Amino acid sequence: MRLILAALALLLLLAGPASPTTEVLVGEAARPPGAVLLVVDGMGASYVYPELSPRAIDGSPLPRAALFNLTGKGARVQNVAVPVPETGTSHSVLATGCSWMDSAIIGTPGATIFDAAGKDGLLCLALLQRGDAMSMVLEQDGGLFFDDNSLWGAEPLLATKAALPSDLEDLLWTWRDRFPLYNQERGVPGYVGYNAWALDAAADLVTSMGVRPFLLIVNAGAVDSAGHNLGAEGYAETISGLDAPLGRLVEACESEGVLLLITADHGMSFPSNKGKGGHSSSKYSGQPESLSVPAVFMGPEVDDIVISGHWSQVDLAPTLLDLLSIRSALPLSEGRAIPVSKHSDLTVDLGRVGEVEVRTGSDLVARATGDSRYIFRNLERGTYSVESGDKMALVHLSGDQTIDLSKRQPTSPLYLTSSIFEPEKRKYVAAFLIVAVNGVGSLLIYRIIRRR
Repeated sequence: MRLILAALALLLLLAGPASPTTEVLVGEAARPPGAVLLVVDGMGASYVYPELSPRAIDGSPLPRAALFNLTGKGARVQNVAVPVPETGTSHSVLATGCSWMDSAIIGTPGATIFDAAGKDGLLCLALLQRGDAMSMVLEQDGGLFFDDNSLWGAEPLLATKAALPSDLEDLLWTWRDRFPLYNQERGVPGYVGYNAWALDAAADLVTSMGVRPFLLIVNAGAVDSAGHNLGAEGYAETISGLDAPLGRLVEACESEGVLLLITADHGMSFPSNKGKGGHSSSKYSGQPESLSVPAVFMGPEVDDIVISGHWSQVDLAPTLLDLLSIRSALPLSEGRAIPVSKHSDLTVDLGRVGEVEVRTGSDLVARATGDSRYIFRNLERGTYSVESGDKMALVHLSGDQTIDLSKRQPTSPLYLTSSIFEPEKRKYVAAFLIVAVNGVGSLLIYRIIRRR
């Protein structure tokens, strides 16, 4: 099965020839020098979003956490659901934007945000607590990881590649040696200290990068463990204990102009306000407290905005790359960029060579000619008229959009289009290719058996 999925992944990587396109740079978008993807293992949105109220399976109210540095600024996405509330699968979804991906094939060439970042010249770094999959570790240029899930007694291990600068390797060694200072107490303070080590190490890395572009993933692991072992009260207290170290990380990212995404791999459900929690078994996996995760973006190109609607964890990876201005596609992703950016791209298909004008009111914003397809990059939020000959369309731009003027009559309404290889269609292509790969595999097996 893994060989079939790997073959499928390679087929998707090769799918779809690119259309000839002219890119027109309209506005200036500040590209962050780097990004931090903070994954708080097991932190459900129900416990930290002000408009939500967590409930146990028996209907009793559960305690909420005070996490002021999560909800005080940036773009907050209200409704983000995880495909599967399991740690390994969810980490793969975060890395690929693909709902059916698992850690066994996360090393498929070109499939992850780390592949895209490395191709664009970024260093990939990681601080991974509680035994993350080795395939995730191998995606990085350097980092610290734990090879088991124990909160006490485990030690961070250093993993590096030749591309990692020596000063960063020395810094990782320093934070490896500091871990025991954070890991001395028991109970809730011990869980809080375990997480604080990861966030403080991340803040130090951010301020030490200088001009070097980077992508840093941080998996803070103690919230999940607190939910399983300490009950609802200890779980909420452990989340609240993140606030101070999270504030230090937010401050470091702001001072360096670095993009920060704060999210989780899954949430946590409780049978009652007294019982211990879970998320992946059948008893818990369908609960909204297990399936709903926070997603807050902060950075120089991010609007201060609350995004409504229904979103998926698969949308986070393409949004992160979009904010980093990384144009490499995630070939397996089913996601779409969430409109958190101050700027968006407008793609115009003409179906023939022609001229296009983009206006706001009577003011000309951009004009392009000599091609049949154009991408107008870094347009600010707002309403635009798009004109080509006798065809015109009005667009309210609050995220990347595509207009196909070739299928529009001069008096017909705006026609929006997408190719089969755009994110919302990839799942159908993937299903077709799965059937095709399985069919070919079955035929080969049948022929081998007949020859015997």
